[in-house]
Amino acid sequence: MYDHLLVALDGSPAAERVLDHAEALATAFGSTITLLRATISAEMFIAEAAGGDATVGQLGPTMDPGPVVSADGAEATEYLERIAARLRQHNVTVNAEHPQGSAEHVIVDRAKALDISLILMTTHGRSGLGRMFFGSVADSVLRHAPCPVLLVRITDVEGATAP
Repeated sequence: MYDHLLVALDGSPAAERVLDHAEALATAFGSTITLLRATISAEMFIAEAAGGDATVGQLGPTMDPGPVVSADGAEATEYLERIAARLRQHNVTVNAEHPQGSAEHVIVDRAKALDISLILMTTHGRSGLGRMFFGSVADSVLRHAPCPVLLVRITDVEGATAP
């Protein structure tokens, strides 16, 4: 039923709280897990850098996104391999990916491309103003995913840090 699981992570301990659920499902169904962490793209970096103090008609300083993009990719590789190694110790088949782009788009796009059976991720469960100001990756994934989504709700009391 759940041949291929996609586990979306952001590098935080709160997001890792989904791993116990993913491991249990992978063990029960003999599933492969793909760990996924979206990383910053050059376009995202430039857009963020340009959003600074420049006024209309004025360009901000030119910045080379290469070092930032490269460092984020290297950190993601190290992080995902550390998580994958823990899961492999329990005889779970694990792959890891860190494509560039916004998390909500990367998760949905990779789920489609990999023919994922189930997406697993955590959510803070914000509503109202919290969702309006911070957005909700989980909400976007839930609305656009090509497969079922398992959301594990994390509260600040459980050790999550709200942005």
